[in-house]
Amino acid sequence: MKLSSCTILWNREVSHGYYHMGLDAPDRYTRALPGQFVMLKAEKGGTLLRRPFSIHDVTTNDGKTIVELLYKVVGPNTRVYGEMTAGDSLSLLGPLGNSFTEPAPGESTFLAGGGIGIAPMLLLAKRMVSAGANPSNHTVFIGGRTREDALSEAAFSALGFPVVVTTDDGSYGEKGRITEPMARLLEEKNPAKVYACGPHPMLVGIAGMMHGHPALCELSLETVMACGMGACMGCVVESSSSDAPYKHVCIDGPVFDARSIRV
Repeated sequence: MKLSSCTILWNREVSHGYYHMGLDAPDRYTRALPGQFVMLKAEKGGTLLRRPFSIHDVTTNDGKTIVELLYKVVGPNTRVYGEMTAGDSLSLLGPLGNSFTEPAPGESTFLAGGGIGIAPMLLLAKRMVSAGANPSNHTVFIGGRTREDALSEAAFSALGFPVVVTTDDGSYGEKGRITEPMARLLEEKNPAKVYACGPHPMLVGIAGMMHGHPALCELSLETVMACGMGACMGCVVESSSSDAPYKHVCIDGPVFDARSIRV
């Protein structure tokens, strides 16, 4: 079992209700792939069940492997993590799940994240740059209900990626849904791969937009998990195949070809 006790190095609120956490983690996390996740549990005063968090980034500093998480406090369970500080300990299970299919040399891509769904896209973007990709050939789309929900724009811009931001209320970037600029730029950019993570309605919209398009569209699903290893049967999603009517988000995903599931 990939279970470790890790020390929090920092836990900063980066927008209202959103936190960026750094964990002193085992060296195996340097091999973590974009799209994979971890299951967290507070070792003192925590909740009964673990909670899943996408791996936002993996860095090294002074010989330490640092797993970075970007998460939102939405209730009493995640509030436990938001109240933790440097020096506190967490039980970390992972890395878990599958990963995004990284682009081949010369391919252009769209990376789309709605709200906290932007979390797994940073590690993907960094992996693309490390593999020699030209960031200007790719486009990052960041969506949110308000300005406070539009996260990580500076991190992607610093890597050289063009970034398009949308907010439902127009408080920042373009007013409207994230699918609107994606659809507008689809023919112009002609991406070979489209990656998306975010609220279910957003994923439905992107899957519909990409239906019939030759690009590979991969969706990272956000769902409540109790175990993260396929034992509890609590995170099933309907498959588009009659041979296997259901898939587990934790072990078959969290990344799925949009054509393989019913969103």
